[in-house]
Amino acid sequence: MRLLAIILATFCALNAQPVKSAASCDRACLEGFVNQYLDAMVARNPYSLPLAPKVKFTENEQVIPLGEGIWGTANGLGTYKLYVSDPQTGQIGFLGTLRENDTPVAIAIRLKIDHRLIREVETIVVRDPGAAQAIEAIGKPDPLLLAPLAASERRSRDELIAIANKYSEGIEHNNGDLIPFDPECNRIQNGTQTTNNPSLKLDPKASWTPMSLGCKDQINTKFFSFVRKIYPRRFLVVDEERGIVFGLFLFHIPGTVTSVDIPGYGAVGIPLPYQAPTTLDIAELYKIRNGKIWKVEALQTNVPYGTPSPFLSEK
Repeated sequence: MRLLAIILATFCALNAQPVKSAASCDRACLEGFVNQYLDAMVARNPYSLPLAPKVKFTENEQVIPLGEGIWGTANGLGTYKLYVSDPQTGQIGFLGTLRENDTPVAIAIRLKIDHRLIREVETIVVRDPGAAQAIEAIGKPDPLLLAPLAASERRSRDELIAIANKYSEGIEHNNGDLIPFDPECNRIQNGTQTTNNPSLKLDPKASWTPMSLGCKDQINTKFFSFVRKIYPRRFLVVDEERGIVFGLFLFHIPGTVTSVDIPGYGAVGIPLPYQAPTTLDIAELYKIRNGKIWKVEALQTNVPYGTPSPFLSEK
């Protein structure tokens, strides 16, 4: 009996180690999954991937079979790749570009890895060649965005999520003072810098543009009052070492606000796409240093107004 017990204990010990190893996936491992996923997509061969039995795949908030949607049209890799890794939860966020039937598109991806198997795939495809080309014109992610933070600049996972959430709170309440912005904060949206950019005008004839302002002051103009609600706010990928939070959001715009009276300037028209009911499907990351948001980088596309997240009930 004692010999049998020893044999059983040895067998269990030997088989426990691979399970533990399979469950762990560090930064390099997670980035490798994204690269493998992109290669399989371009090859249009989802069966080459290590998939969980009930893998869930969405494209622009629609649940479809893995292998359809962008899988049937992607035919080349792009040149821009930005990864946000979270080994603690086995998740990775990605912002980049692809070719869809030879046309440039931008794409955001979230993968959930469980025991070295892909369990969830969430994608946002921005079918706007201009946006994809603007992103690729940047060249590569800002090195400061990916640089590890000094220990004194870091915050805990919960603190990072709380800080990132204040960004949505500030937009909903049209109050930039609610958000802990770094004085050097800028936002990049679909490849275009939309803060501190006086050349970016909503109306070419206008003498002033809200985009000339910094992150806090721009929100304080109440220009974003056309956004009624940001829900859900899903902060899924957190990189404590680099101080980055990657989330997925739905900005609901009823289309009822057509202009904003900005103090000291006057009425400014809201862009036409937002003067009709629509929802923005957004993947957004925040770089946080010393408890302040230093950079925001986002990809967004329009989906029908009121579109819900197919992952909401699971989170």
